[in-house]
Amino acid sequence: LNYFAMTFGTQSRLRKEALGKMEEVMAKEHELLSLGGQAAAAAHSLGTPLSTIKIITRDLVKQFNGKSEIEKDIKLLSSQVDRCNEILKRLTLNPEEDDFIDKDLNMKDYLIEIISSFNEISKKEFILIDDQYSNRKKITKSLEIIYGLRNFIGNANKFSNKKIQIILLSDSKETEITIKDDGPGFPKDLIDKARLGEPYIRTNDDKNFSKHGLGLGTFIGKTLLERNFAKISFHNSSLGGAEVQIKWKNNDLKKIN
Repeated sequence: LNYFAMTFGTQSRLRKEALGKMEEVMAKEHELLSLGGQAAAAAHSLGTPLSTIKIITRDLVKQFNGKSEIEKDIKLLSSQVDRCNEILKRLTLNPEEDDFIDKDLNMKDYLIEIISSFNEISKKEFILIDDQYSNRKKITKSLEIIYGLRNFIGNANKFSNKKIQIILLSDSKETEITIKDDGPGFPKDLIDKARLGEPYIRTNDDKNFSKHGLGLGTFIGKTLLERNFAKISFHNSSLGGAEVQIKWKNNDLKKIN
């Protein structure tokens, strides 16, 4: 009995280490995918490690057959690998294809275009408040800014009940965008520990557990915008839901190319 206990303990430890290593690899892959112009190169490089992860997950499913909780997590991991492969396939075929915004715009026009794209697929109310916005200088088209803003506005659309409020303001030094929604807000256990923006996090709040993912959307949006000189902060808003505040120094916006 002691021998079998030691054997099973060792195997369990090795499997935990293997799963930990896989999570680290996936986190690094998501960081690479967020690097804008290097996406095509990343797509070619990541094919082999993703295939390796897929093979390992199949073996783990067989080893943990009958243990429903562990088996469910491994199957989820396998499905996410498939999803990554689909994304990489699209990037490989069309690494620079993006006709959503095809010219340089000022920040207000960026937001109008993004909001319009959500109005086509969502019945929720988007309110843009820009009466204190005066910085009309055009910004060089940046896929990272477009996708970063779309990520956060998309999250607000996903979790809101009826209303998404986007406040755009500027002065002689800074430009600021605040995205608010009237949904459940950020989970208290994550916002209190300042963990928002990290990948692979889950709330312990039973009420919100099924509604929230692993934080990858927030992580990617934050990474893309910070690469373009933005500072991001997270709060729970006056509307009762989540609030994301994005700030740039006007001089930094001139550096984007």
